[in-house]
Amino acid sequence: MTTICKADYYYGALLSALVNGGLAPALFEKENDNRQIYEVTTNKASYIIYTKYNTTPSGSKDFTWSFSFSDNEIEEITKIHQENNKEKEFIFAFICGQKQLSDYNQVIAIVYWDEFLECVDIEKEQVRGTARLSVKAVKGSPWLRIYGSKRADRLDGKDNTIKIERNRLGNL
Repeated sequence: MTTICKADYYYGALLSALVNGGLAPALFEKENDNRQIYEVTTNKASYIIYTKYNTTPSGSKDFTWSFSFSDNEIEEITKIHQENNKEKEFIFAFICGQKQLSDYNQVIAIVYWDEFLECVDIEKEQVRGTARLSVKAVKGSPWLRIYGSKRADRLDGKDNTIKIERNRLGNL
């Protein structure tokens, strides 16, 4: 009998959303619980989806989830992008959950490659700690906000985040 891991619940949320949207994802590769990679083909395009989850948001009114990337993960991401650049669109799905599944403010943020590059310094040109992307859900807003180790959330006192639609998953 297979043991159910905590990660299965969060990756299952993405799979459920994909299947309920009429898609049939295939597991591309599985090495550890830190991330999953899926291949999905829609009537619009074929995708490779690099997926991570976080269940410990910060904030009390607006929630922010931070996703860190090790050097090995950055190498893996770069390699996957280079190998599949022409055939499939490489995107990210950040599963923003909470430890209590009944909590209402849980989202899946779909981030495109160019947005990821604006937030995460994969070339390590700026030394500002660990490579990271953060997803912020502002209560009542139709947008999620992303930023990271390469892009500050505020610049000169103004919002510097990239705003992305909450419902991108349904638009694949």
